[in-house]
Amino acid sequence: MKKSILSIFAAVLAMLMLASVLTACGNPSGDTDGSTQAIADSTPEAGENASTEAQDTGVVSNLPKDLKYNEEINVLVWDDVEHEEFESEGTNGELVNDSIWKRNDTIENRFGLTINWYREKGNSDNKSQWHSKVGNAISAGDHSYDILACYSLSIAMDAAAGYCANLKNEDFKYLELDKPWWSKLLTEQATMYGKLFFASGDISRNALEMMYVCFVNKYVLNEYKLENPQNYVETNEWTFDKFIEMCQGVYQGSGTKDEATDTFGYMSQGIHFDPWLYASGSKICEVDQDGKLIESPTFFSETVINTIEKFQGLLQGEFGMVGSSAGKHQTAFKENRLLFCTERARTSHKTFAQNPECTFYVVPTPKYSVDQEEYYTCMGNPFTLYTAIVDVQDKEKASLFLEAMAYYGYEFVTPAVFEISLKTRYVDDPVSGQMYDIIRESLTYDLGRIFSADLIGQGDFKTAIAGTVNNWASKQKGTSLTLKKKLDTLNKKIASYED
Repeated sequence: MKKSILSIFAAVLAMLMLASVLTACGNPSGDTDGSTQAIADSTPEAGENASTEAQDTGVVSNLPKDLKYNEEINVLVWDDVEHEEFESEGTNGELVNDSIWKRNDTIENRFGLTINWYREKGNSDNKSQWHSKVGNAISAGDHSYDILACYSLSIAMDAAAGYCANLKNEDFKYLELDKPWWSKLLTEQATMYGKLFFASGDISRNALEMMYVCFVNKYVLNEYKLENPQNYVETNEWTFDKFIEMCQGVYQGSGTKDEATDTFGYMSQGIHFDPWLYASGSKICEVDQDGKLIESPTFFSETVINTIEKFQGLLQGEFGMVGSSAGKHQTAFKENRLLFCTERARTSHKTFAQNPECTFYVVPTPKYSVDQEEYYTCMGNPFTLYTAIVDVQDKEKASLFLEAMAYYGYEFVTPAVFEISLKTRYVDDPVSGQMYDIIRESLTYDLGRIFSADLIGQGDFKTAIAGTVNNWASKQKGTSLTLKKKLDTLNKKIASYED
């Protein structure tokens, strides 16, 4: 690794930075600069004088300084969003709520925009409902909405149907997708035939909450006298094999593998096995040099076969367990009956915090092997993709709004969610905060997963690792044939859409 995560200097520096952040939040009249001061300074007039520079990084926004629209902008968002990231009725002392209010207030005051939020259900169970809403709005031709922001798979369905504008069209002049408030990796990996139909990054609070994390239960770790895995991250030994080795021997119970009472090394539910596919550096699809979406050569690789075999062995043996229903693994970890829990970051404050006796370390999902240069982290599907609707009337205004939402999300919301909450308030040690930096920097995306509603779904790897598929290679012929046909259809659609 490029820097020593556990060095005394890094730990001291982290403590000093934390002290500075908390001082700024508690003393808005102080002389500290930066985004956390701006969160605390919640007067309406602040929107007029908001800095266009990210003080803590020196990265400059090129948003126009004197532009005033004195107009409305209409935004359709998913009403069943996991964590509110769009609206706030006003400040109430809750840090994230106030940061969202501050972002919106700054945009409205600075650019003379009235943001009209419209809501429609659009999560995993309501993708079709959302998709019909958007399609009907376009068919009506009444230009009801300028911006769409929804569950990742729902926006991908819209993009596949031609409902989303190409954000790389030159008329979206204010978008700067190479800035750090946008996910550069998503922009690169989601560009097909030179077109980009959605984006995310600091614009979405849920993109932070939904990062997959490996939580390590301190009680179980100490009971079995095991090494803190953060040390293995430091020495580049934090791999699949080390994870499984640590699970060996961690079991307490009657021998019947009762998920409600027994202690295990690892337990999870089917929908949460994706991190192991992506942690191995594999994916379903990728974009080739011509901008065409193809099956990734990694999907049926030896690496994936080995990954499935390793974790089938763990989960079917004494020390692992496939949870029978949602949340069983979370409950076991919360009750100090589980050594490892691979879950989304938000679980730290949504579930584990319910038991003050549950304390944990944070580490990335392990690497496939020591030869793998980087960690790879995926997100849970419930993060928000943003775009402009295909018939948006004012692309410049739409681009300014998206850019401002991302930039001021970077300035105000991300510090509240990531720096102060996930990395500080909801961890028990400063090194876990540093681990979150590694996790965030290792985010990866797979269009095969995002476009799964139009391709082959996401279930193949999950069911295999859960033990219901004994020969991964045997699935290749049928799955690849189906995937190729669906990719041909999707590629033709994307290529045909005008700028």
